[in-house]
Amino acid sequence: MKIAGSFLKIKDDINKIKELEKNTDQIHFDVMDGIFTENKTFFDKEIKIEKDIDVHLMVLDIKSYVDNMLKYNPKYITFHIEATDNIIENINYIKEKNIKVGLAINPETEIEKIYKYLDKIDLVLLMSVPPGKGGQKFVDITSKLNKLYNYRKEKKLSFIIEVDGGINNETIKKVEKADVIVCGSFITDSTNYQKQVKLLRQNKGFTLAELLGVIIILSIIGLISFSAIDKNLKEGRIKTCKAQEKNIIEGTKMWAIDDPSILPKTTETPTTKTIQDLESNGYIEERLINPMTDNEYKDGTYVEIKKESENKYTYKLIYDETNGDKKCE
Repeated sequence: MKIAGSFLKIKDDINKIKELEKNTDQIHFDVMDGIFTENKTFFDKEIKIEKDIDVHLMVLDIKSYVDNMLKYNPKYITFHIEATDNIIENINYIKEKNIKVGLAINPETEIEKIYKYLDKIDLVLLMSVPPGKGGQKFVDITSKLNKLYNYRKEKKLSFIIEVDGGINNETIKKVEKADVIVCGSFITDSTNYQKQVKLLRQNKGFTLAELLGVIIILSIIGLISFSAIDKNLKEGRIKTCKAQEKNIIEGTKMWAIDDPSILPKTTETPTTKTIQDLESNGYIEERLINPMTDNEYKDGTYVEIKKESENKYTYKLIYDETNGDKKCE
């Protein structure tokens, strides 16, 4: 899960924006016109952001604001489906600028309303507060997130799921299935941005290290009740292995979103990415350990990407069993 820092509450304080960039994975621009939302924002200072910029338009005149944001060289521009009836036209307008497109939906909007556009966009932004201002209380959109996550998996689509609004070190646990979370006031209301981001990363569910810690504890208890705990240990290893396998696959999907050139061009010829490829490009943690062997993955273990049809791909982790890697079983 990536963390996008929103500077809505620190406005145009360049030093604080740069500090936010330093401690987060990407920067989130909140842009409001005072019509679609009650409040209005205006940021027109020169600033060089090295990390990816994700622009969230809460406006009615979408094309004008798209043009105004081009000078910041954003990776994504997202607009609200509630703001226009010309959704396809605006999607195409943003794509013509060689920018990836996102659609945002408000907490009360039914997720099904966005389904017909999902094969045409790169990102879905689920609002977990009403759009318009920072520091609001989190609205539980877990069921909507689960529906979207399952639909993406079922249809084998590759858009990113982002959640924005009311995120802190507790509410982040409710949105673990998101690929990116947007966080503003929880970080920027503090004098220590690094500490707040660390709290977010620590509280987004169990980490691999924590799961392995459970395995170690189970193995110690096994000295007392070996047969029963041995079974739990094996189940724990399998559970950890499957969780890690899922993270490897998700990392590959994120890579494909960032660089579609890694996707196969035909249904006959799949492409592959090794664990080492994913590590060196930053899509999974370095020196990853296979929970079934307690050793680093072999060079021959890889993710196979197959093209089923236009915009539909399958991802499968292929283990190098001949050299000692073990599957999750």
